[in-house]
Amino acid sequence: MSAGARPPRVALIVGEGVGTEVMPHALRVLEAAGTSIEWLRVDVPRVTDDTATSLLDEVVEAVRTCGLGLKTRLLGPGGTGAGTEATVLRGPRNPNVELRQRLGLFAGIRPIRSFAGLPTRYPGLDVVLIRENTEDVYRGIEHEITAGVVQSLKVVTRTACERVTRFAFDYAAQNRRKHMTFVHKANIMKRSDGLFLDVFRRIAAEHPEIETRESIVDACCMQLVLDPYRFDLILTGNLYGDILSSLGFGLAGGISAGLSINVGDDCRVFEAVHGDAPQILGAGTANPLPLLRPAVALLRHLDQEAAAQRIRAAVSQVLEARATLTPDLGGQATTSAMCDALIGAITADRA
Repeated sequence: MSAGARPPRVALIVGEGVGTEVMPHALRVLEAAGTSIEWLRVDVPRVTDDTATSLLDEVVEAVRTCGLGLKTRLLGPGGTGAGTEATVLRGPRNPNVELRQRLGLFAGIRPIRSFAGLPTRYPGLDVVLIRENTEDVYRGIEHEITAGVVQSLKVVTRTACERVTRFAFDYAAQNRRKHMTFVHKANIMKRSDGLFLDVFRRIAAEHPEIETRESIVDACCMQLVLDPYRFDLILTGNLYGDILSSLGFGLAGGISAGLSINVGDDCRVFEAVHGDAPQILGAGTANPLPLLRPAVALLRHLDQEAAAQRIRAAVSQVLEARATLTPDLGGQATTSAMCDALIGAITADRA
């Protein structure tokens, strides 16, 4: 950034719970790395039926104002460890899903990458999953036909399938991905997944330079566990994408490997995909990496590569030293202490 230029503005969306606890420490790490960002912060308490519209309106406005967002997980009454069976079944829609739909974040990019210091059976793993973000069963259209019989509708439109498929092929070309695997269940859901598969085949024919493959979702799960290196870029629907990316993050090292980049026509939100851990609230021991991973991706998008590399190198150094890690990573450190160790590594690197 040139001298005197205004730093880029980014909406900072901070959900209740672990997100609120981790964010101050993550921001200290970002500052130490030499980032230049003007934050527009929006704190979002647990979303309820009564507050969903007003809370999400504020988030939508902030993201649209900035065009970019860094976001922790937002909590609703049906989250893990919260709410009764009634709130889970009849409460408001998941606020994270609703936010993606309201912002038109039609593509979810979920990089599945291992990195130095994070234990994994698959070192050097580098797979990207692109997920259609707005449709499928995540539309939340359900009703009770009669007592004890519930119907949930899966929505698939040609327009949404074409939009995310063209995005995936553009992404593959721009990022030098060699081959793309389309994952579906069209052998059973012949109309819904069959429509998506038809769109994929038609658009794939326009891109002979990119090798394409097709895989049924259950077979894909087995193949990912046996040999994830056979995959390069995966394109799939909303539900399968959520499941497969979580499986992939597990292969790459767990929640510390997880992040999501949600892309729309006029905005982009970098999101921590984990962060609902009520059992450790107040203990100050939450792992900061699930938030730092999307933050690093944001920095790269902003062309602040030097700061991004400093954080990535510090994370690898602290993980490999194994002296100052939070309990889920095998240590006894607090969030604050682990971030202090990251800052120490960054400071030493900049000296």
